[in-house]
Amino acid sequence: MPYPTPIFLHQSVASVTWKQTSSAHSIYARCGVIAAFLCILSFSGCSDGRLKTYPAKGKVVFKSGNPVHVGTVEVKSREHGVQARGSIDQDGNFLLTTYVDGDGAVAGVHDCVVVQFVMTEELKDFKPSVVGVVHPRYASYSTSGLSVEIKPDQDNNLLIELDGVKNVSPKEEAKHDKSQHEK
Repeated sequence: MPYPTPIFLHQSVASVTWKQTSSAHSIYARCGVIAAFLCILSFSGCSDGRLKTYPAKGKVVFKSGNPVHVGTVEVKSREHGVQARGSIDQDGNFLLTTYVDGDGAVAGVHDCVVVQFVMTEELKDFKPSVVGVVHPRYASYSTSGLSVEIKPDQDNNLLIELDGVKNVSPKEEAKHDKSQHEK
């Protein structure tokens, strides 16, 4: 059984050459259109949807002036809802990060919380003022009462001042809180 003869053998060499050249021009033309489109996109300000951030750092201290030694600062933009956070170092310093390490926060007013996770049960003779425990109200946006403002193209060096937990046992503090509510 003979194999079918391919169609291109019945065409002239000139028509085959023209078709090959034509498809090559078509490929180059398509590549040119794609390249032009990509150039237009790059100049048109097309971005990844991230808001511009501005460097922001700061220090967290107790109202006594002593630094908070451990925890996390988190800020949330009132306008955009975008959050930034930074770990508090031993000296109370922090550097805010939104998308990549140290990029800062978006411009505007932000609500602020300071969160600590301190294991106290296993500390012998635990006294919060010695360890530097932040009052728990600062761990919630609804109760912290803290805010910061991030300004574009300025030095955003923030100072956050907090109350610490009183140097009383949790039972004594609960009694004190209960008596305050009864008044």
